[in-house]
Amino acid sequence: MTALYELTATEIVRRVRARELSAVDLVTALLERIARLEPEIEAWATLGADEALAEAAERDRAAESGQIGPLHGVPVGVKDIIDVAGMPTAAGFAPYRDRRADQDAHVVARLRAAGAIILGKVHTTQFAHADPAPTKNPWNAARTPGGSSAGSAAAVAAQMIPLALGTQTAGSVVRPAAYCGTVGFKPSYNWTSRDGVIPLAWSLDHVGLLARTVEDVALAYDALAGTQTDLAARRDTPPRLVLLTEFLERAEPDVRDHLLDVAERLRAAGATVVEGALPVDLDLCLAVHRVIMQAEVAAVHAEQCARHPDDYGKFLRQEIEVGQLIPAAYLLTAARLRRRIARAVDAALGEVDGYLLPSVSNAAPRRNTTGDRTFQAVWSLLGTPAITLPTGLNGDGLPIGTQLVARRGQDVALLALAAWCAQMLGTIAPPDLEPPAEEPEPEPAEQPAAEETSAAEATAEPTAPAEPAAEHAAEPAAPGEAAPEAAGEPAPSGSEPATAPAEETAAAEATEPAPAAPDAPGPEDADDEEKAEETPERPTES
Repeated sequence: MTALYELTATEIVRRVRARELSAVDLVTALLERIARLEPEIEAWATLGADEALAEAAERDRAAESGQIGPLHGVPVGVKDIIDVAGMPTAAGFAPYRDRRADQDAHVVARLRAAGAIILGKVHTTQFAHADPAPTKNPWNAARTPGGSSAGSAAAVAAQMIPLALGTQTAGSVVRPAAYCGTVGFKPSYNWTSRDGVIPLAWSLDHVGLLARTVEDVALAYDALAGTQTDLAARRDTPPRLVLLTEFLERAEPDVRDHLLDVAERLRAAGATVVEGALPVDLDLCLAVHRVIMQAEVAAVHAEQCARHPDDYGKFLRQEIEVGQLIPAAYLLTAARLRRRIARAVDAALGEVDGYLLPSVSNAAPRRNTTGDRTFQAVWSLLGTPAITLPTGLNGDGLPIGTQLVARRGQDVALLALAAWCAQMLGTIAPPDLEPPAEEPEPEPAEQPAAEETSAAEATAEPTAPAEPAAEHAAEPAAPGEAAPEAAGEPAPSGSEPATAPAEETAAAEATEPAPAAPDAPGPEDADDEEKAEETPERPTES
């Protein structure tokens, strides 16, 4: 029998419609699971148990009268840079621990209108940047869940919630979803309002969705965007995909081998998969992203950081300092190059159904970093939709993700493509976090009758006393691995429109110099958590 916490969002809505499930019972079951797992995983910044139960009771009453929304009864976790009325939006920033939002962010209000239940706020790295959150990866507590949507990914993977909101400025939805073995969807830029979301870099920030299945992500996207996704649209039309080789070349061997196997299995299922490359240099894309991001992060946070320097995390503070040094000419050059890159990639994606590449260069590293943003930042720069599917495990039992990317604005088509690929490839099950079942006590052996025992004792030969057992010194246990915790006044909520494509041609890009992107390198990954705390690696994500 399926436990209530195992239900996907799609199954929850189906059961609520059929009057087979009470939202109160579901929320109660999830709260019990959170109480058991949260001390180890630390996914939650604020848990609104009483509010969620009251909201669940309202949903049950509405269902009895036939008022059922597209997400009716689905519990949701909200990344802690997104406002939820009555709850703190701390954003991992100590001065904002007790500052409560007056109203819901636009996307949260849309969730409630669709019938969802807000269970609470899940941890983020500070202001959705790079200083690691306290959250642990449910697959291995010594590994990072990624960032910045750390709590979103971990809570979904641990089956604490079926659906979570995240955000992505570089790779903060796709990467944590890949590290934690969930589906993570970053729709096109500006697919929904970011009103009520603390900004990190206005022209790069995206709201995203994390769930355990493509069906659940599509269900939530349709409810929020007002679309109707037909996930069976590709049933009779296998896709045309380009396997991006420059990403394979930068991937670790187990990730590269997995993606090559994925490509072969998709070909066997009827897809056309050809090897190719981006129409522009990958390093140019990354440099442009870095310049724009650093400049915008500084514009958003410099004044506040000057007031609270000790409350800002080390890596975010460094990003602000570098961003303040970027000349206006570099930023203007980066903006021109961004438009030209976008035109070139749009044209290339117009001839195929999507790009195929690894979600991340590696499986989840240790917790002193949030991971490598290289494989996700390009799609944040260009505003193209991207999705990761949990398609395998590496030799250490850690998830590996497959990433699909489509042309800007083709969110619904990408969801249909992802559903087809997930059906052909299969996806991994969530980690087993249940304690092992207790074995029954063995039945006591039958004792001989008293007379027989006495007779045997009378006739038995005496035995020599047993020699004392040798004492074995126990080997010392390996030291425990503890992660550094992120320090926790966000900038005012808001958003700015995306940069519109210019009329310049893509050919001019080859002759235009790439903007410099200074970024201080950090030490290599630590071999263990103790060393990691002494010399933390420079996280490359935001």
